[in-house]
Amino acid sequence: MDPVHFSGKELLDMAIRIEENGERFYNVAAEAARTEKLADLFNFLAGEEKKHASYFIGLKKQLTEPHMRTVFEPYAEEALLYLKSIANTKIFTSSEALERLAMEVGDEKAAIDYAIDMEKDSLLFYYEFMKGVRGSDQEVLEKLIQAEKEHLKKLKDLRGELFG
Repeated sequence: MDPVHFSGKELLDMAIRIEENGERFYNVAAEAARTEKLADLFNFLAGEEKKHASYFIGLKKQLTEPHMRTVFEPYAEEALLYLKSIANTKIFTSSEALERLAMEVGDEKAAIDYAIDMEKDSLLFYYEFMKGVRGSDQEVLEKLIQAEKEHLKKLKDLRGELFG
């Protein structure tokens, strides 16, 4: 991997990893949830993350590098450095660390707060990723971004409902 620029394949690899990590976290969090409502939400979110990962795997098989821009405009270097910083945050935490975190979450509020942070980090990544694709692929990414926004809204609504 180039220290500053990501290829289209590398971007898709990161997107797949984000979704797989989210699925693992939500599955473990669902098992550890203390209420049925929270467990149901985490199970739903795990399923959604699995769907998103499958989409990115399919996209990776279909796209060749010419379908992906090699730079992000107008601030190519800054955007790519930003993506690199996201790649080094908790959305790329090892699966063991995610599972440990999900099991160690002391209460539902902390679990919801962590899930909200994961969704926000994923959204930030996808918005930057969006700048690297075009055409019909951009339309599909817009749908994924919308789904992530819906996950975030559900989590925020549940947090408000449970904790005011």
